[in-house]
Amino acid sequence: MSEIIVVTGLPRSGTSLMMQVLNKANVPILQDGVRESDISNPQGYFELEDVKNIVADNSFLDKAEGKAVKIVAPLPIYMKTNLKYKMVFMRRDIEEILQSQEKMLSKDQTSEREKFRTIYEFHLKKTYRFLSEHDIPFIDINYNELMASPVPTLEQVVDFLGLEADAESLSEVVNPELYRNRNEG
Repeated sequence: MSEIIVVTGLPRSGTSLMMQVLNKANVPILQDGVRESDISNPQGYFELEDVKNIVADNSFLDKAEGKAVKIVAPLPIYMKTNLKYKMVFMRRDIEEILQSQEKMLSKDQTSEREKFRTIYEFHLKKTYRFLSEHDIPFIDINYNELMASPVPTLEQVVDFLGLEADAESLSEVVNPELYRNRNEG
């Protein structure tokens, strides 16, 4: 049985960037192109609409063996537990996630930040607990480190996933100009 590569993390944590990296590494991507690229993600989202309905129907995972699919946290807890996975867990400074989300939604959510921070931290804990309970191997990839030092970070991804790809060439996907929401404080 072939493993399913799942890219997860909170929204705006670099999941689309990691999908771009895997695409460049010639990993087949389970996507449908319904969500088109935009100003917030000019290289595309690499998403599958069926993932949004994973709570009710996770059968799309039966077609995912040997492929990569993006399932943002906390949705991995609804994955089929009888399949084999390797998880790339994108992590990013929570302040940057909140700022990026606000910018993407064109909505000031300063008054709601603590509520969202609490919700997001709960989603992370829930997802990590699921991975632990089901012995799903994962690697944490820090978005901030990926942007600052792509090659060594991508070497970790290549090693973890057993990819036949060169981290140097994969690093061409990383565009520091798209790192627009930074927590400077």
